[in-house]
Amino acid sequence: MKLAALRSGTGDESSLFVQTPDGYAEVDALARGAGLRRLEGLRDVGDLFALGGSAMDDLRALAPSATTTIGADQARFAPPVRRPSKIICVGLNYMDHITESGGSRPERIVLFAKYPNCLVGHDEAVRLPSITKELDYEGELAVVMGQRVSGVDVAGALATIGGFTILNDVSARDLQMAEPQWIRGKALDTFAPVGPVVLDAHAAPPIEEMRIRTIVNGDVRQDESCSMMITPVAELIAHISQSITLEPGDIVATGTPSGVGLGMKPPVYLKHGDRMSVTIDAIGELTNHIVAI
Repeated sequence: MKLAALRSGTGDESSLFVQTPDGYAEVDALARGAGLRRLEGLRDVGDLFALGGSAMDDLRALAPSATTTIGADQARFAPPVRRPSKIICVGLNYMDHITESGGSRPERIVLFAKYPNCLVGHDEAVRLPSITKELDYEGELAVVMGQRVSGVDVAGALATIGGFTILNDVSARDLQMAEPQWIRGKALDTFAPVGPVVLDAHAAPPIEEMRIRTIVNGDVRQDESCSMMITPVAELIAHISQSITLEPGDIVATGTPSGVGLGMKPPVYLKHGDRMSVTIDAIGELTNHIVAI
C-alpha cells in the first residue's frame, strides 16, 4: 500500500489518499463506505500513523477495494507528512560520499535537523535564495515513524517504522561550510522535498534491496544501493531514540551516497530551471525544479 497527501482547491488543504493502479483513492470515501469514522478527515500520513497500528490494519483491509477518485495526471502532491514534530537527518553515512566531500569517516553518527518549513511535495519548486551560490542535491531514503519510540533496541527498531519515502536533502554548501552548525545550510525554506508517497512498511522490500538514483537535467548523478550505508537503518533509529523520543509521522533521512554536485570536479551546483529526480523503485520518483528568488 502506498499513501499520498494530495492538495485540494487553491489553498493549502490536503487529504489522505491511497494509490491505485491508475491514480489515487480518497481515504475519506473509503472510510465512509465502511463506516470507519476514525479514518475520516485525515490530512496526511502523520494523521493516520497517530491513530495507531489498528488504523493501518483497517486501511490495509480497505485498500484492495479502492476506486480511483483522482487520476495520476491530476494529482497535486503535498508532502506526505505535513507537520512532523521532527525531521532528523543523518550525515556522512555512505563512505564514497565522505571521500568525494574530502572528509574522513566520522567516529560517531552525525545528526542534524531540518524543520517543517523545509518541506515541499513532489513536482513543487525548491527555492534558490540569493544568499547562496552553491545549491546542491542529496537523494536519500527516508523513514516515517509509525509509533512513539523511546529507547528502542536494534532488534526492535524496524518494527517501529510506519513507512518509507524519498527525501532530497537540498543543501547550500557555502552556508553549510561557513558555520560550525549545518542548520542554516540545510534548513532553509523548501530545502526538504519529500514524497511522492509513503510506502507501507509491511509492503516494503528489505532496505538492503532498495537503490537510490538521482538524475539532474537528464544526467544520472547518484546510483547506489542502500546496503552501502555505514550505519544501517535499525541502528540509526535505536541510536536516535536513546536520547530523542520519536513520534508517529517523524521523518528520519538516512544519508546520501556519492554523486552530489559538491563532489564533481569542478563542482556543479544547481541553478534556476534545473530539474532533479530522485528514484527508489519500490517507492517511486520524487521530482522538483529550482526557482531562483
